[in-house]
Amino acid sequence: MPGYIIFNLRKDDLNKSMKIREAELRDLDELMKFYKKMCEFLGRKSFLPNGNKGGFPSRKMVEDAIQQHDQFIGEEDGRIMAAYIMDHECDQIYDTVQWQIKADRNEIMILHALRVLPEYAGRGYSKKLVEHAIQRAKAQRQRAIRLDCIEGNDVPQKMYMSFGFHYIDTVEITYADVGVPRKFLVFELLL
Repeated sequence: MPGYIIFNLRKDDLNKSMKIREAELRDLDELMKFYKKMCEFLGRKSFLPNGNKGGFPSRKMVEDAIQQHDQFIGEEDGRIMAAYIMDHECDQIYDTVQWQIKADRNEIMILHALRVLPEYAGRGYSKKLVEHAIQRAKAQRQRAIRLDCIEGNDVPQKMYMSFGFHYIDTVEITYADVGVPRKFLVFELLL
């Protein structure tokens, strides 16, 4: 059974906590419902003027991440309310970016699909997921964590920088869930 990390919340809400654990195949259907809800929510944001086309991450991506031990979920009261994927897979545009360090693909982690349900916003859960991802990457002796964030999605960009992620560049990527080429800011944290 995968290990658990428990994070307590504010002093005035100590009875609530988020449990972060490695996802298992039995979580797949609930996890896909979670990501579908997040796609619907994000599709209404101004930084996606054409809406979110859905489908990110795909069921295959999530299933593969689970099988590779790269999918993590945050639970509260037995409900999936947060998740992320961290692996070595990235868009080919990453190969053109001038990163802070040169590293082989197996020496860096790519953080994907870090999401928290909107009704759980303001509890520090996104930060706890990032802390967990950093701990995991360090435990695997990775040299860096890299990620991209769509232009205009300022809240997570500020959060990543508060952990020491450095803005590296802005690149154009066409992801299936967005459907059109968009600008993405790429970030890197050296470990």
